[in-house]
Amino acid sequence: MVEPMIEFRKVTYKYKGERPALEDVSLSISEKKKTAIVGANGAGKSTLLLHMNGLFLASSGEVRYCGQSITKKNRDEMTERVGIVFQDPDDQIVSLTVRDDIAFGLAQKDMSREELERRTDYYLTLLNLSHLAECNPSELSYGQKKMVAIAGVLTLETDVVIFDEPMAFLDPVGKREIQGVMELLANRGKTVVVATHDMQLVAEWADEVVVMKAGSCLGTYSPHRLFSNHELIKEANLQRPIAAQLLEEVWDGPPSEIPIRLEEAQKWLKQKLG
Repeated sequence: MVEPMIEFRKVTYKYKGERPALEDVSLSISEKKKTAIVGANGAGKSTLLLHMNGLFLASSGEVRYCGQSITKKNRDEMTERVGIVFQDPDDQIVSLTVRDDIAFGLAQKDMSREELERRTDYYLTLLNLSHLAECNPSELSYGQKKMVAIAGVLTLETDVVIFDEPMAFLDPVGKREIQGVMELLANRGKTVVVATHDMQLVAEWADEVVVMKAGSCLGTYSPHRLFSNHELIKEANLQRPIAAQLLEEVWDGPPSEIPIRLEEAQKWLKQKLG
């Protein structure tokens, strides 16, 4: 049996004076898969993510990375293995130039100046940020700040890259750019985890979907299995993808086979219309 990349075993986590943000959560994240974490506001998605690289430690239960328990002793090592891009880029931007900000994480490591500059230049180029290298991040647009924050995480070259609500507050062009980065990472063999409210993104992109509700995990599903389960969608307070919603009244096949991706929906409509 293949060891999960990240595994939660009956994990509970409590903030001070509050009900558990996570309660008895068991789930696994598969290596080199594209995993989406979904759920309504307050479901525990962000708290779940922060356990994956040791920023939070379970109140009870266990989180494991490649079979090794994440503890106080090794939590600092997890930044070498799991990178997180936060929802708000201002939470990650700390330097006065884009170049320095992207290099910030590398500068904390025992690394030669040559390697630091090589990686910084590489990710500036990869994410089309080279022309902004000497700009102050505070002067950039929200979408540009988002790409700077992503570049800073990518320079660390972790095996797992996590995105918390990566599409929030972005225009369609910005969303396509972020999804392109996510796809690039997956194609390069990274394990990519995304917490999102964007159900069409889940339908188009994810291999596996973890469904959260009020701090509990309702299970892990393929996108098709999730979106054909009306009871689960209702219980988790989710919506079906736009493609499935549009075809709801005209679909004449089995409910479990309704198209959830835009390309699938377009293909079916062309056949239906002749």
